[in-house]
Amino acid sequence: MKNSVVLSLLALACVAICSSNGVAQRPWYRGNVREIIRDLETDTDRFKSSLDHALDHSRLNGSRVEDEINDYVKRFEEATDRLRDRAEDRQAAPGLTREVLNRGRSINSFMRTHRLGGEAESDWAKIRNDLNRLANAYYLNWRW
Repeated sequence: MKNSVVLSLLALACVAICSSNGVAQRPWYRGNVREIIRDLETDTDRFKSSLDHALDHSRLNGSRVEDEINDYVKRFEEATDRLRDRAEDRQAAPGLTREVLNRGRSINSFMRTHRLGGEAESDWAKIRNDLNRLANAYYLNWRW
């Protein structure tokens, strides 16, 4: 009787260990994160140029607000660069991903408040799509 209890406990322990290993081995990300980040960097470069052009032809030209949004975009690019470096080293980086997403949220708020039209808004829509793909790849719940 004592042996069967010990064997039962060992069997339960084995099942618990095997089950937890299956969950623990789920990757931090899915899909090709490096490709998403490459797209994000390309789209960000295009957006930066179209934003600059749109700002130069708006009432915000030369204002403190223009300086602030340019700084936000610069910090967004820096965070994206750090994320790219981690991804190139094949390291999961959910914390850096959250930083990129949060910085993107700030820029998105600016874009909703200041309708710049044309290419800047179109280019920002591409970045929003990239950020949604990135959040999905890292299994992050994300709302704008």
